[in-house]
Amino acid sequence: MSKQMKKMLIIMGIIFGVIFGWSGVKKVAFFYYMSHFTPPPVVVSATTAVTKTWQSYLNAVGTLTAMNGVEISTEAPGIAKEIHFESGQFVHKGDLLVLLDTSVEQAEFKSSQAQLQLSQLNYERHKTLLKRNVISQSVLDASFAELKKAEASVEGTLARIRQKTITAPFDGKIGIRQVNLGEYVPAGTPMVTLQSLNPLYVQFNLPEQYLPDLTLQQPADITVNLSGEKNGKSVAGVITAINSKVDQVTRNIMAQVTIPNANLQLYPGMYALVKIWLKEKKALVIVPETAVSFSLHGDAVYIIKQEGKDKKGHPILNTYRQYVRVGEHRGSEVAILDGLKAGDQVVTSGQLKLQNGTHIAIDNSVEL
Repeated sequence: MSKQMKKMLIIMGIIFGVIFGWSGVKKVAFFYYMSHFTPPPVVVSATTAVTKTWQSYLNAVGTLTAMNGVEISTEAPGIAKEIHFESGQFVHKGDLLVLLDTSVEQAEFKSSQAQLQLSQLNYERHKTLLKRNVISQSVLDASFAELKKAEASVEGTLARIRQKTITAPFDGKIGIRQVNLGEYVPAGTPMVTLQSLNPLYVQFNLPEQYLPDLTLQQPADITVNLSGEKNGKSVAGVITAINSKVDQVTRNIMAQVTIPNANLQLYPGMYALVKIWLKEKKALVIVPETAVSFSLHGDAVYIIKQEGKDKKGHPILNTYRQYVRVGEHRGSEVAILDGLKAGDQVVTSGQLKLQNGTHIAIDNSVEL
């Protein structure tokens, strides 16, 4: 082999050695870097679980009803002669609402009055004659019976007139008129509704096992849906009546709450959510609702644990999934019945980026 060939082979060997050596150095450096690489901490927000005393309550669905509410109708048939109200009007007890035609009854009343006057005169005359022994006691008794019969006839005619003179039985608000002038109104036909609006009753049912928890004057909150009220309108009331028996079909007990309605915003028939406050109070572990990840395989929170300090003396924080048993929800908070204790620090946002052992940094000023 010539000297030039040897020289060329040596140079090529050096070149390939440098190339492969550099490649090996890069691999060693890469593996070293990866083995010592620490990912940057995941930024989350966090809070501390606290203990709060919550008063227990029962939930139910109820219906608003009027203290007094009726469909105004007539006992006797007749033609509507006069209507003395407007739809939506407030009326007082005794106000005339509808007058049916009573011309026949008025004529009968005059006839009955005339007969009554005659019977009174005959009775007084017979009393005088009996004192003179002109007539017998039986004649006086007969005239007295005729007098009572005439009085009953007058009272019966007045009663028929009153049946056709429909008045308000109590103070309240009139609904929409269902009768027209000149219309023939059969007996029992509803002509208008009358409802007493202040106060109102809220009637609801609860399972029979809750009967020992119900007492008179027990406080309750009633929530109804009203336009302009974001979460509904809430009104405080008290239980004023508990039914005297349990429904044998549903096994529920009916109770009644009385609520004020001074501004007349609420109407009978409205749907209501009833919250009955119990005497029992419980100390519970409370966290924000956003701290809980709800899923079909179990509800969980991410607990933050400090595991040493870094070279700069800062605490090293890692997160770990902890399954919990969730209790009652109130507003934006939730009670944890099992799996968490007061003082534990939990993640409130950023959970989607976390796994067991994830290194984190807490920044509650950032919305995640």
